[in-house]
Amino acid sequence: MKRINQIEPLLGIEEKNELVSVMDSGWYTESKKTRDFENMFSSLTKSKYAVAVTSGTTALFLGLKALGIGLGDEVIVPDLTFVASPNSVELTGAKPILVDIEPKSLNIDLKKIGKLVTKKTKAIMPVDFNGRSTDMKILKEFADKHNLSLVEDACHAIGSFHETGHHMGTQSDVGIFSFSTPKIITTGQGGMIITNNKKIYENCLSLKDFGRDTSKKQNMLNAFKHDVIGYNFKFTEFQAAVGIAQMKKLKQRMLIKKKLFRLYREQLEKFNEIDFIDTDLNKITPWMIDIIIKNKKLKNKVIVNLKENNIETRIFYPPIHNLKPYKNSDKKFPVSSNISSRGLWLPSSVSLTDDQVIRISKAISNLFR
Repeated sequence: MKRINQIEPLLGIEEKNELVSVMDSGWYTESKKTRDFENMFSSLTKSKYAVAVTSGTTALFLGLKALGIGLGDEVIVPDLTFVASPNSVELTGAKPILVDIEPKSLNIDLKKIGKLVTKKTKAIMPVDFNGRSTDMKILKEFADKHNLSLVEDACHAIGSFHETGHHMGTQSDVGIFSFSTPKIITTGQGGMIITNNKKIYENCLSLKDFGRDTSKKQNMLNAFKHDVIGYNFKFTEFQAAVGIAQMKKLKQRMLIKKKLFRLYREQLEKFNEIDFIDTDLNKITPWMIDIIIKNKKLKNKVIVNLKENNIETRIFYPPIHNLKPYKNSDKKFPVSSNISSRGLWLPSSVSLTDDQVIRISKAISNLFR
């Protein structure tokens, strides 16, 4: 039977036409298409400013740097996330302080962050795991009380909204998004920083362009005036071209992702061995279809069974505290450890058909029966 990949990108003639227009233009590094892409994303999120950069990881790093976070500082990060989250903190010279998650949303446990705040703590990095957010009202009140910044890793959350109607990432000082290949829209690699703060925006523009004073960049007498240490994290017109075409398909893809989640749930929620995370599909666009299986042993059987049926799956991220660079034997993270051991992402491509979802579900059903 035809192989079903866990996730795959979908590009078409629209992306090809946009790329050809870049080749014909002669402008390859950040120009009009990059500005257009940023404006489209700003319009989607209703944020004042958007800055395109080379990846979600560099976006996280620049967001932290733009807030002045650096050597000797601490940033609170959930233990269940992709390694890019704590890595971006390390890249600034600051230290990630891990905190367990709560099981309802798989987000940072707000009840546990209070004990972790010290004089060195400068920010909290909530991660919108698979498009679901923590209670931002409570988190913002806590951050304001302790004079902490919020750098929101919303890389899973393109097309997801809070109960208030605000797009995820907009209720923090900085929101970060990723356009890597598995995301709902992709530019191959790429990231976006959004903010409503003009100073943070200007800092990001400067930091991603070698520390230039961007307001004077067009004046060649100031082209090599570098006010701070900066980096080369500029976008390309090729990426922007693909991004523009992908953005035009986003609303339809949001509907597809929600439909996939509903269909999987209809097929599989009758089994006691499987739990679905509570997901309000009126607001949330799942990045991937995630299930929590009764135990690790059974999860491994599901993986093997699907593989035998030529179906690929993906396990959840390992807890950060279990990774060699962040190994920490002194602290316990029971929820993230438990969820990570039982979590599984099922095939979730926007090109997936109903018949394929039913085929996948039947393969799982046959194992449980």
